[in-house]
Amino acid sequence: MFECDFCCLPGARWVYVPQDRARVALMSDNGVVTPLPNDGRWKACDLCSDLVDTDDMERLVARSLTTLRILGAPLPDGGLELEHMAMVVMANFATVLAGRPAKSPL
Repeated sequence: MFECDFCCLPGARWVYVPQDRARVALMSDNGVVTPLPNDGRWKACDLCSDLVDTDDMERLVARSLTTLRILGAPLPDGGLELEHMAMVVMANFATVLAGRPAKSPL
């Protein structure tokens, strides 16, 4: 069983391959650029797939952060740190959503 690359839960049944693969990186306050690595292929469960298909980035990021918290990932309780983490997640997901992804079953 495959794990969903968006929410990290088991049950991925779909794969997205962006036609126009975006390259995303983060820049620190002191100018250090760190690319967000991925192979361009993202697996998705049915729920995350629905969010990708409707281009619902807000709910996709919220689902990801919620499931990460449930899985015990160390997430900030709120405020600016959580907002920054959400931006990192959103930037990473943008590599798929901005690339006109082709969807196929796993």
